[in-house]
Amino acid sequence: MSDDDRGRDAQAGADGAPVAVVGMACKFPGADGLAAFWRLLASGEDAVAPGGGTRAGRRPGGYLPDVDLFDAEFFGVPAPEAAALDPQQRLLLELTWHALEDARTTPEGLTTGPVGVFVGAGSDEYAFLSRTGNARPSTYTMTGTGRTFLANRLSHFYGFTGPSLVVDTGQSSSLAALHHAVLAVRRGECAAAVVGGVQLNLTAEGDEVVEALGALSPSGRCHTFDARADGIVRGEGAGVVVLKPLDRARADGDRVYCTVLGGAMNSDGDRTGLTAPSETAQREVLAAACRRAGVAPADVRYVELHGTGTAVGDPVEAAALGGVHGQGRRADRPLLVGSVKTNIGHLEAAAGIAGFIKTALALSHRRLPASLNFRTPNPAIDLQALHLRVCARGRDWPAGGTPRLAGVSSFGLGGTNCHVVLGEAPEPAAPAGPDTAPGSAVPVVLSGRTPAALRERARDLAGAVAGRPLRLADLAWTVATARRAFRHRAAVIASDPDELVRRLRDLADGSPDDGERGLVQGTRGEGRTAFLFAGQGAQRVGMGQGLYKEFGAFAQAFDEVRTRLEPVLGADLADTMWHRQDVDRTEHAQTALFAVEVALYRLLESFGIVPDVLIGHSLGEIAVAHVTGVLSLEDAATLAAHRARLIGLLPPGGAMIAVQALEEEAREAVAREPGLVGIAAVNGPRSVVLSGEEQATVRAAARFEALGRRIRRLRVSVAGHSPLMAPVQDELRSVAEGLTWNPPSGPPVVSTVTGEPVDPEQFAAPGYWVHHVCAPVRFAPALTTAHRLGARFFVEVGPGRALTTLAAETVDHGEERFAAPLASQHEAAAVAEAVGSAHVFGLPVRWEAVLGGRARRVGLPPYPFQRRRHWLDTAGEPAPQAAAPAAPRWSGEPFDLVVTCTLQTLGLGPEADLDVNRPFSELGLDSRMALALRSTLARITGRSLPPTLLFDRPTPASLIEALETDAPL
Repeated sequence: MSDDDRGRDAQAGADGAPVAVVGMACKFPGADGLAAFWRLLASGEDAVAPGGGTRAGRRPGGYLPDVDLFDAEFFGVPAPEAAALDPQQRLLLELTWHALEDARTTPEGLTTGPVGVFVGAGSDEYAFLSRTGNARPSTYTMTGTGRTFLANRLSHFYGFTGPSLVVDTGQSSSLAALHHAVLAVRRGECAAAVVGGVQLNLTAEGDEVVEALGALSPSGRCHTFDARADGIVRGEGAGVVVLKPLDRARADGDRVYCTVLGGAMNSDGDRTGLTAPSETAQREVLAAACRRAGVAPADVRYVELHGTGTAVGDPVEAAALGGVHGQGRRADRPLLVGSVKTNIGHLEAAAGIAGFIKTALALSHRRLPASLNFRTPNPAIDLQALHLRVCARGRDWPAGGTPRLAGVSSFGLGGTNCHVVLGEAPEPAAPAGPDTAPGSAVPVVLSGRTPAALRERARDLAGAVAGRPLRLADLAWTVATARRAFRHRAAVIASDPDELVRRLRDLADGSPDDGERGLVQGTRGEGRTAFLFAGQGAQRVGMGQGLYKEFGAFAQAFDEVRTRLEPVLGADLADTMWHRQDVDRTEHAQTALFAVEVALYRLLESFGIVPDVLIGHSLGEIAVAHVTGVLSLEDAATLAAHRARLIGLLPPGGAMIAVQALEEEAREAVAREPGLVGIAAVNGPRSVVLSGEEQATVRAAARFEALGRRIRRLRVSVAGHSPLMAPVQDELRSVAEGLTWNPPSGPPVVSTVTGEPVDPEQFAAPGYWVHHVCAPVRFAPALTTAHRLGARFFVEVGPGRALTTLAAETVDHGEERFAAPLASQHEAAAVAEAVGSAHVFGLPVRWEAVLGGRARRVGLPPYPFQRRRHWLDTAGEPAPQAAAPAAPRWSGEPFDLVVTCTLQTLGLGPEADLDVNRPFSELGLDSRMALALRSTLARITGRSLPPTLLFDRPTPASLIEALETDAPL
């Protein structure tokens, strides 16, 4: 290499910023996952064994079990395509998901820029099987077995828009892919990169090819640098790593395993035979990698060898290492070397990524695993003279004054050599954000593509949490922000890890609780959110005190309200609510409820939980007027305080009685009474409140009691929403006319005076509020209207759960969800449950506000894929419906027709479950299958159906609904 070349290398090393390894995943022999792989390495285990199962009779090697299993549903792959899909593609799909989870992020959250995909691969044995077997080529053959799709399918599924390529340099493929990924990140071609390596040895013919080359070990073990070295042992597996620029990773608060400081690639050229290694070429690539990394070779303390354990390759590699890393090295600091091939065999195209992951873990754990099967040094290798030492026993990383440095080598049989230099991770930065504490109870949310996956995730998380010291806020932050939320969801409310574990296990065991015992669960909903503001009667001593102590947003809003109420009230509102026993007095109850409701609204708003529809029950409508801008806080507090004061001044008397009756029945009973009695509220389909003079009200209620209906007298001092309220109207009008009224803005308001959406002019006029105090509360009709407007998630803004109970009785058709954030004396737990309900329904929660500003992401168990067998013998595209004897007949009822035809199109039997609310795309229908299903339905029904049918009706449920009418589609 010329001096100019060396200068350019040095400049590249200076300019090349470190690239961080932020996530990893693997599936290697004897190690399904990173934790298992490190245990295997740290314990010095050997996963090489004779072939078993479908590999029975094969030579000893490192084999993966169950390579025919795949969670096709998770990845939206229909069964016929899954059968045609090279299991190497399947492995990479699953491991990429786990690597992103290990990076504590989601595909969308990894970066805002393009993500590159670089895959090292060199085997096409599934394609070989598909050609030699009885399976005929299908629509999916090319995309299923074409090697380019190992990368392209990842980019397509994950939405990654950076470079997407497969690298094949023989046995150095995956490390070469990583080297290219690092360069692409440094050049700015991608903001992050996913790098994978994969190798599956599916056929005995592959063994025979390697044996014919004379490379297989007769002893069935890899003896790297040992005198017994006699060849390689084949292995298989896959690994994926996630890369980001180090400065970006630190800014994002990522956990960093290690950094890639630089690397180099070259070729043997014609210096040796085609398959013989070149010491000169290896020296050059080692030296170039160190120059580009900006490190002195003598400072590197460990190198993960190519280390195949061959009589020819080992001495050449040792000589090259000594010639570069041995120069200038102190005698008491030999270069430590080892080979993962002694643990799991030679993974060929995936060998480089296996060695890389081992070394990254070693740097992270600051411990070097043993290189196995080393007893007597190869006589052709003078370890002492070369300043090398095989790391034959596990040991702590050598202490030293310089940062920990390591190298990883991978050499292709055809002469393509690659080496990369790794550095230890820098100390993590302190968490950013305000140091605010979360509530004393937090929602821990989790989800799954299927109910079974959700339960398994709960079980895995319980096992990971049990006995582990952690901050619940960190765990809750991670599951909420670093895991994608699927359709089947749950929230577990807990105040400490032990409670979390118990409730997670309840969920895992199939507990049906939803809104009980700290569990919320269900499927993601669709629709609008309605806030229900409570009226008098919901108050209780101590309401809001827990939230005031734990949540700054609540306390700030509450204090702003109380400073405006107390001058009219003439008392300390907090003392009245939390310490004295007279909160039931009308002037105290109504003002306290107004303060709590406004503060609770602001707290929920800070969490990102905001309404699309607003309903106020009686007094609650004043809070609605404030949050929609009709009244400023000052004026709304004035109206609430004077309304409460005036009603409190009325002479005691009258009665209010809740009766089980239809509204028409109540009207008839009231009409028969000569005294002053009326309907104060229509709360539900069979829930009415009568109010008025005591005797008249009692007599009217007795009519229903005589019919066996339930009645209940309410604890009130005056008969609200009755003619007895008339004396306050004039003075209330005077107060209202002194306020500033504005047209409502924001979400629509459904009036409980009319039961319909408010007239903006009337709602912002004093007369509405004067009439309001005597008018019946038409809560049930208002709920029905809100439901008609699309409300499906109902949140009670006030203490208790009376309104959401009434809502459930009125509009619950099975797809609605109800939350009451102040239903419990443990207010933080009740709010956490409401937040969990919002998440289950599908609202975007602001988790940083819920959990405090200093929560950090922590490690969690990976997603539990629900795999089943997909192989060439399970293939076979869906039979044409015209020839299918089980094709349903058209009876005019579309449910069975749509379900049966969809299952047939997916290649599934009638016993399979079909979630009719899940989009066709998530069920696994691609565009070709969507057209086939549309043609089948058109033929069977005899109707003209457009080609865009499944685009316009994206779920089976919506398609069924469309086919139930005769309207043109």
